Amino acid sequence: MKSTSHTWRRWTAAVLALLVAAALFGAYGWQPAEEGRGFRSPYLAQAGSRYADTRLARFHYVRAGSGSPVILLSPGGTSVVGWKEQVGVLAADHTVYAVDLPGQGYTELKDQSFAYDLDAMVAAVAGFMDAVGVRRAALAGNSWSGGWALAFAQRHPGRVSRLALLDATGLDEPGTWMWEALKVPVVGELAVKLSTGKSTVRGLVEGMMVNKGRITGELVDEWWAPLTFHDNIRATYLLERRLDWARTERALPATRTPALVLWGAQDTVQPVERAHRFAGLLPDARLQILDGCGHLPQLDCPEAVNRHLLAFFAA
Repeated sequence: MKSTSHTWRRWTAAVLALLVAAALFGAYGWQPAEEGRGFRSPYLAQAGSRYADTRLARFHYVRAGSGSPVILLSPGGTSVVGWKEQVGVLAADHTVYAVDLPGQGYTELKDQSFAYDLDAMVAAVAGFMDAVGVRRAALAGNSWSGGWALAFAQRHPGRVSRLALLDATGLDEPGTWMWEALKVPVVGELAVKLSTGKSTVRGLVEGMMVNKGRITGELVDEWWAPLTFHDNIRATYLLERRLDWARTERALPATRTPALVLWGAQDTVQPVERAHRFAGLLPDARLQILDGCGHLPQLDCPEAVNRHLLAFFAA
């Protein structure tokens, strides 16, 4: 009996060791194929990709229109396609730039020591603006990129004329369980690598949008392709671990840049209560809650978002 028990423990230990080894290899040794490299974006074929080379990165962006500058930071985890419904509309009155920051979309990082924290993301915004010759602009961001826009405005108030925060991070609040899991070593690496399949991406997008009819196969393809890039995979879990939103929240009462807080009432990632908190802490904020919209209002409810952005940037 003792021999059987001892054998069972040995087998259990061996299986556990194999599982741990497999998990460690998956997290730190294995890389999924960059299947999205072969994708040719219909949106970018029409909008026209541009690149701004700096020592930090080769920034990918689209540009349209003329007039006072507006910079749209691509939503965290996706590319400039996240603003595809806004670029042309805003371009009627503004020079519009939609840009992928490092770790997002099609921007190619050159500096491999890039920290993926708030200091680094703020420096990236400044680096892009300098590269395209924009001293001061209105900024807009959604989700993570809303938090990056906010942090930039807090540190460089003279460079930001207006600030649009769409379902933005920036408050010292926990994320959903899925995002919090990315903070755990090994778990985070595996989770991001295993979530680059097209069906998984579709599920993520469906979970963030209310108006499912707007989720086309083309939109899913556009979203999915850059998520397969190894630099973007690494950026996702590192950003979740290193972005310190306590800093941005503490600075909110001193953030005097005119702000538009624009939020989807049915946001499942950043609950709508956080919009009210932003509006209460920012000294000069307009609050607009959009019913029937989720975490990605610029894709979910583009007509309403365009109306509010046009009015805000024109004021």
